[in-house]
Amino acid sequence: MFSFVALTNQFNYMKRLLLSLAIAACMTTFADAQSYNNVIKTNPLGLAFGNFNATYEKVLNEKSSVLLSGNYLYQFLGIDVNTFGLGAAYRYYFTYAKKDVPSGFYVNPQIGFQSGSADDDLSYSAFNIGAEIGYQIAYESGFVLDFGIGPNFTSLSGDYEDISFTDDGSATTIVPSLTVAIGYAF
Repeated sequence: MFSFVALTNQFNYMKRLLLSLAIAACMTTFADAQSYNNVIKTNPLGLAFGNFNATYEKVLNEKSSVLLSGNYLYQFLGIDVNTFGLGAAYRYYFTYAKKDVPSGFYVNPQIGFQSGSADDDLSYSAFNIGAEIGYQIAYESGFVLDFGIGPNFTSLSGDYEDISFTDDGSATTIVPSLTVAIGYAF
């Protein structure tokens, strides 16, 4: 059930978290990364809404990397949910000649799968394929900021209170993909 108090508490938590992150970003050195091979990051906005998430990025060469991600969502806007997801992406940095990877402008095709339920009335699984374009900054201190956006083609299957989404139990749509992440490079 939707709770205004829970939503207000989550927004207050998010404001404190974002202020802390802004202070941490200001305290880091503004130099680019110097040959980091691994990055671990999370989306702090997702954490504020009950979404535990993590992404591991492995640099392959001076132009590209691969990403593996996982998430678990236990609550969304006061509604109890139980959702688990996995994803993978290949990232190509097209500014590699001017910045050391994993810093710079990038494009990454991605694929993912999610399965879950909400309040015992909704059960679903989703498969998505998409792409993002974005910019990642890896500071000399190891602090990482990552911002990206793009489209995701999503295929859903499932039911709500034993009623299928459509006649065949599936639906397809295009939804936006958004990355706002902080992390540590090593």
